[in-house]
Amino acid sequence: MSSPGLQGLRPWIIQRVSAVLILGFVFYIAIVLLTNSPLNVNDWAAWVAKPYNNLLIGLTLIAVLWHAWIGIRDIILDYVPNVVGRLLVLTLVGGTLIGSGLWGFKALFMVFIK
Repeated sequence: MSSPGLQGLRPWIIQRVSAVLILGFVFYIAIVLLTNSPLNVNDWAAWVAKPYNNLLIGLTLIAVLWHAWIGIRDIILDYVPNVVGRLLVLTLVGGTLIGSGLWGFKALFMVFIK
């Protein structure tokens, strides 16, 4: 049994779209660093606390996690032949990505409410 939503063209398109979003964020950060680089932790916190920056970082975090999940999932499906081992590794990777995402959003939220 397979999940029709995560095979074929759809994950390929998601990978490409998320890569473009991540690249756009990298260019945005590069421009910020070159033009008006925050000098200390308080400047960075103030920059991240701006609603549009906080939202952009959050959306980029989602794109990174989704991109990582699809890429790692495809590698595991290709190279782990044992179904039980595959399920175990996918569960560990998924849990790690979910935990990382929750930690990232908590950090963004804590900076935003300060």
